Amino acid sequence: MPSPTRKEDRSQPLLKLPKNQTPALLTMHDGGEAQVFLFVAPGDHVTQVIEDTARFVPMTFSSGTKLVAREAIAAIRVHVMHAPVEDELPGERQLAVVRLTSGKELRGEIRWVAPEHRRRMLDFLNNDTSHVVVHDTEHVIYIAKAHVVSVEEV
Repeated sequence: MPSPTRKEDRSQPLLKLPKNQTPALLTMHDGGEAQVFLFVAPGDHVTQVIEDTARFVPMTFSSGTKLVAREAIAAIRVHVMHAPVEDELPGERQLAVVRLTSGKELRGEIRWVAPEHRRRMLDFLNNDTSHVVVHDTEHVIYIAKAHVVSVEEV
């Protein structure tokens, strides 16, 4: 039987790339929520947590670092100071309620830049991106499209 692994022998301390610890509210596929810290490399964006192709993503919980299945992540909410906000770009804006498979509802403004002939919310939701970004007064919420049941324009 293998001996228990000491903390310093685990693979996590081997990851020595510089990362910023970005505070976030994580919403899982079942509606469960947790305050976490995301590891975001300088110059990268929080969207990589949802967009990346790796199956697992490390996050720091109050109990320590865990590897979370990316497909189980429904939404990530961060303060606007940790998210790029493109207020100056011309584009579409629509207040909406996004309902997740867990039954949770997220409200805010969806913003997107679209070609003239593809300006509808439907066109935007059916594009190739894996997520929808919802803005509220102080937060930006990155929602995985795979966990969206409906979007209601309000």
